[in-house]
Amino acid sequence: MAGYDCDVVIVGAGLAGAAAAAKLGERGAAVIVVEARERVGGRAYSRSFAGQDGALLEFGGAWTTPWQHRIRALARRHGLTLRPRHPVTTRLWLRDGGLHDEGPTSAAERPRHERVIARVAADALLAKKGHATDEQGRPLTGISFHAYLDRLDPPRATRDLFSAWWTVSGNGDHDRVAASEFLASCAYGDGLAEGMIDVWVETVSPGMALLAERMIAASGVGLRLATPVRGIAQDSAGVTVSTAADSLRAKAAVVAIGVNQLAGLAFAPPLAPPQAAAVAAGHGGRAFKLWAKLRGVPLGTLATGGGRGVEFAFVERACDDGAALVVAFGIQREGDHPGERAWVAAELAKFFPNAQLIAHDWHDWLSDSYARGTWVAAPAGAEAGLDWRTWAPQGRLAFAGSDIAREQAGWFEAAIISGEDAAEAVAGLL
Repeated sequence: MAGYDCDVVIVGAGLAGAAAAAKLGERGAAVIVVEARERVGGRAYSRSFAGQDGALLEFGGAWTTPWQHRIRALARRHGLTLRPRHPVTTRLWLRDGGLHDEGPTSAAERPRHERVIARVAADALLAKKGHATDEQGRPLTGISFHAYLDRLDPPRATRDLFSAWWTVSGNGDHDRVAASEFLASCAYGDGLAEGMIDVWVETVSPGMALLAERMIAASGVGLRLATPVRGIAQDSAGVTVSTAADSLRAKAAVVAIGVNQLAGLAFAPPLAPPQAAAVAAGHGGRAFKLWAKLRGVPLGTLATGGGRGVEFAFVERACDDGAALVVAFGIQREGDHPGERAWVAAELAKFFPNAQLIAHDWHDWLSDSYARGTWVAAPAGAEAGLDWRTWAPQGRLAFAGSDIAREQAGWFEAAIISGEDAAEAVAGLL
């Protein structure tokens, strides 16, 4: 490899980078993975709760679906298991000034609620088939979640119900992110928002980040942690990846980081105009996910509602001391303080008024300079910028990541698919 430090540099040690490393390692390529963080995993972030000893929790993505076969196969190959999600045993809705267990709306609003639910289900299935409009010609793409809800004109309780499921689907500002993110998630089942949780069947145990770590270790490639990349330049003969400390020369590179993170990299020559526009727009993922240890909550309780702050809370697993761990979601807005105990206690008291908060923990993905957001959330009207075809290989660069995968965007399975695709693309240049 005269004149080259390696065959391929992979920028990013998340699951996309790990998948690319695994494929290229199988081909015998000399590969160096560079990662800005001091850890492997990217948006897979597995660690113990609140600094305590014990099982790892996922502070990034977690659940896998029945059809995500790559994750399953890789977990088995690398000595990991799949932990089933606890079933939902109790359902609570926060509405009309109180907590209810008899349904998402009052009896008086039930007919209107059911008409809206049916409309969303129909729209979700139309979108799944690739339709850009409904049967009346009304847009299903290019429209924000807020505008879509206004068109539906649901009861307040129904709107808050959809908003709660939005925290785990669209996961961004209602007036910025495309409604298609919500519809795509509803379409996992029969078009109902409530069906989203039915496909969250398992998590990788002891942790998703450990899967990425083992994939990279088994691939035999080089790994440099705490190595932020500043720029990527390519010419007819190769690629130069510049870091804070030095530079690496390779025949090709795989850029396996999120779209929002690309804003911190200088490309020479510049990215193609559609790619540059997508980076400039970014994506709007800004959900928060927190874990809370509570005493006095029934395992398997799912509670939603409220319209802001914590909107989704699920009592996910039991602790050895009789308490339970609750995973909760919301959209991070001004005035929200998921890191502050008093705020978290007040928010969870909306759903579990008789519970005792023992401790809570979270990771601030918005302030994380190597994340700059949560999972992908396409801005309304700019969905094409995140289409995988927009991110076709450019010269000696291939792009990977769950943000831009050709299927299942936003999932870790998508990251693996995209990483494998990128590896195949650059293999032809070696």
